[in-house]
Amino acid sequence: MCNWHFARQSVATGGFINATRLAVVVLAAVVLLFGKGAYAAQVEWTDPISCNYKIRFDPKKHDAARVLNTADFVFESRRIPSFPIPDAHIPYGISSIGAYREACSRHADLLTSLPLVDLPGLESYRDLKIEQLKDWCDFGTALIHGHLGDIAALRAFEPSAAQCSGYVDALEGKTDIRRVWRELVVSSCQNNSRPEECKARFLSAEGRPDEAERIRKDVLSAGWRNCSTPYLKTGNSVSRTARSMQAKLELSFRKRFRMTRAPCAD
Repeated sequence: MCNWHFARQSVATGGFINATRLAVVVLAAVVLLFGKGAYAAQVEWTDPISCNYKIRFDPKKHDAARVLNTADFVFESRRIPSFPIPDAHIPYGISSIGAYREACSRHADLLTSLPLVDLPGLESYRDLKIEQLKDWCDFGTALIHGHLGDIAALRAFEPSAAQCSGYVDALEGKTDIRRVWRELVVSSCQNNSRPEECKARFLSAEGRPDEAERIRKDVLSAGWRNCSTPYLKTGNSVSRTARSMQAKLELSFRKRFRMTRAPCAD
């Protein structure tokens, strides 16, 4: 599975994540305001739907970079990358496993070392996001192994082992993979807005030279992958806990800092 480097990096000098160029790229937007009030400085920030904000804060108490990093992290702006996607690595063969693990390790380092404002519950939320990342990357690593023919890695993925073993049995040849595939086609397309067209796309694999490979990929992706997703920490009760923690942190951030949004198109 993934190699993890969770040791906290020193942020005593206000260190930033160079690879992602987070708040450091917008520090030029820091404005010192006239007066000696509690909100004597402001930074500009863009939220996940591209609306622009001015965030005012007391520069004697808070560092501008940490304010911006915290806004990005708590509100999940585009400056914080999404968890690494295994599909981007699958086409590159055996080297894809190491490359994916490295991408996961870099993301863990980013989440671990990101300088943030001290909000109540923020470090617990950070820890939970890292926990979700590890679970997600274990899943992605197993999926890549499966695409490379290592079906044992799918069976060894514990979160969905009991619930999704039927697809693993089919991929290992212990059951009729064509029967499992046809049942999968029906279940995958039953809620589709155009179920017959959906079935036709799957069934077009029949009679083709690569029929067996296409069926195998369907059972792996539409089968095992989709079956496993609800049991990940990004999709089960852990994700609901994370969303609840995030909502509280958003409220806490808004109470701590004065946020003013510019007119934003819907």
